[in-house]
Amino acid sequence: MWAGCGGGASEAPPADAPSAMPAVAQRSAPAPGNKAVSGGSSASLGMVRISGGTIQLGPRHLPPVGGASMPEGAKRIKPEPIPQAQPSRWTSMGGRGLMPRMVQVAPFMMDQTEVTRGAYARFLVETGYRLPHVAEAWAEDGWNWTDTTVDNDLAKHPVVLVSFYDAKAYCRWRNKRLPSEAEWQLAALGSAVDKRTFPWGSRYRDDWLNHGRMEAPNFDESDGFSRTAPVGSFTEGRSPSGLDDMFGNAWEFTADARIDDWGAARHDGFGSSGEMINARAPGPGLRVAVRGGSFYFDFRPNPGGEWASFVPEIRRKSAGFRCAADLTR
Repeated sequence: MWAGCGGGASEAPPADAPSAMPAVAQRSAPAPGNKAVSGGSSASLGMVRISGGTIQLGPRHLPPVGGASMPEGAKRIKPEPIPQAQPSRWTSMGGRGLMPRMVQVAPFMMDQTEVTRGAYARFLVETGYRLPHVAEAWAEDGWNWTDTTVDNDLAKHPVVLVSFYDAKAYCRWRNKRLPSEAEWQLAALGSAVDKRTFPWGSRYRDDWLNHGRMEAPNFDESDGFSRTAPVGSFTEGRSPSGLDDMFGNAWEFTADARIDDWGAARHDGFGSSGEMINARAPGPGLRVAVRGGSFYFDFRPNPGGEWASFVPEIRRKSAGFRCAADLTR
């Protein structure tokens, strides 16, 4: 429950999808392969300019929200650092033993909302990419796609049942990219000096995001939605940068592998206080970094559990994404 729900595995990632934009798109496509975006074009892109800042990146050990209860038989243990594992190509601790580090992030662009089913359907039509579908019994309950048609009442919901590779393919098609985890955190929580626990502040608000419940079957209608919600439904829960649904609704893939040792990270040097500049972990790796929780995740027992990792090939009914882009100026 801490990291969402399971799903079926996909085949190996396909070749790059075409970069052509559908006729209904609301922008002019940049030159193929150009991921840079002009700072003045954010409105037409549906993107928001994120000012640079410094964050503390790593596992978030946070106390439970008042009134939270653990599952029957579970025992509350004070979080302590896990000894560093020896770096290995064949094992992953999901970053649980990683000590937090300060990271300086340069300005960039980020989608205001999670990629919707309607937008993903246009991608499928234009490219012939495979449908979100897994050979699992649970997926037949409205999760599997059988064609590229999307009901009007679901078109603005975040696309889910996509893998890390699917998310990368869509971003390439849009001449964008997945955000690094450091970029994602800055967009969601602001700089470290802001000391936000949630995108809106330090106090948990059960009605400001689409969430689940620890108790089975984990679906929860108290926020108005038992499954995903149309993007932007919780305006009070916007991040300091003005982004919607950074917590809740759908887990979001980042571009980074989930590493167990900072020695595996890449960066652009160190700042005056020793912070890593533009830290990233491009992989390949056994697990990828995901953030933000979902409609299926209960934040109350473990708010820091939104810092998680998924196997990149797996497709989950709770996993989605949004795109980022570089600035040209």
